[in-house]
Amino acid sequence: MAGKGEHVIEVTLPSRPEYLLVARLATSGVGLRAGLTVDDIEDLKVAVAEACTNVINHAFKKDGGSGGQRIQLRLTAGKGELTVEVEDEGQGFDPEDLKKSQRSGLEGEGGLGFGLMKELTDTFRVESAPGSGTRVIMVKRATR
Repeated sequence: MAGKGEHVIEVTLPSRPEYLLVARLATSGVGLRAGLTVDDIEDLKVAVAEACTNVINHAFKKDGGSGGQRIQLRLTAGKGELTVEVEDEGQGFDPEDLKKSQRSGLEGEGGLGFGLMKELTDTFRVESAPGSGTRVIMVKRATR
């Protein structure tokens, strides 16, 4: 439930690369509503696209890339900030494994991953467990 003055948009997308544009456009539109600058929005669009790409590439390995699974995108616009949640019902992972790879300087296969998302947002959190999906929560505040 949205708090007073918040606007919430929820979008369910097929886990296919051609729908990344929809996630980016939704982020732009809601980011403008939240009062973010163009630079803030561009950073957040990159982070959201990376989070969605992670879902496509990793969450549904058993899916075989058919796109039959879904990405749940939730955007909450408050005054001067935008919270974005990217959630899947994929295989999940142990967050301790993520911490170990970050400490060792290793990144997951194929992309810039969580390090980039953390760098581009003001708040970054990952919730996951093996067999229970993953939720990435990112907050971007206006820099004005």
